[in-house]
Amino acid sequence: MLESEHLRLRAAGPEDAPAIHALWSDPELHLVASSGPFVPETVEAVRRRFEKYQDAGPGATEVRMVVENRGSASFVGVGVIWGIDQFQQYAHLGLAITADSRGRGYGTELLQLLCGYGFRLRNLRRLELETLGSNAGMRRTAERCGFTHEGTQRSREYDGSGFVDVVLYGLLRTEWER
Repeated sequence: MLESEHLRLRAAGPEDAPAIHALWSDPELHLVASSGPFVPETVEAVRRRFEKYQDAGPGATEVRMVVENRGSASFVGVGVIWGIDQFQQYAHLGLAITADSRGRGYGTELLQLLCGYGFRLRNLRRLELETLGSNAGMRRTAERCGFTHEGTQRSREYDGSGFVDVVLYGLLRTEWER
């Protein structure tokens, strides 16, 4: 189990499906956190998908974990490392935090936990994240955690109002170790 001062990352269980479903049922969060169209789904569909991720084994190219508050054990969100390429030793990071957990520094704490998982436990040498150029909170979080803005893809993703820029951030293991 991965832990920080306030948060714990752990495998999802069937009991987490309702909370994960509620998080992913927010169309506004979906516009910021996903590149596909919003499609409502059932709690059962969410449970089945998370079971698939948990059964993938050590060679999985995607790992999704539940984020909970260490003190209260309440659901905070989901952290994901995806696109894991063991040969090239890099992966992408993603996170989604419930609306009532935002603004408490959990994003920074979660991103640091995901970096520790990627660098120490998966032996990766590079981590990347992408976010909408307009997502100021995620951009600040990435920079606070030592990520470098490496590029901008102009007018790439639809945000509900139109197409906006996507910014790419990268962090090397050597930078993280400092």
